[in-house]
Amino acid sequence: MAARARLSQSLQKLWSWLTRPEEVAAPHVPDIIVHDPAAARAHDLDDPFFDDKVQARMADVIAGAGHKK
Repeated sequence: MAARARLSQSLQKLWSWLTRPEEVAAPHVPDIIVHDPAAARAHDLDDPFFDDKVQARMADVIAGAGHKK
């Protein structure tokens, strides 16, 4: 049975190469998509934590305060 499957796959590849050589030669690689569910939600523009840079700075301040104690 495995030999039949390999033969079948080989024939399919050959047929694809004969009928659509551009698709077989260069398979399509999808672009990487980062899904961010929070991006679709409404944002409070007055919230200073909306900005990623502000979040990083505040995280540094909080971490620094924890080290001082």
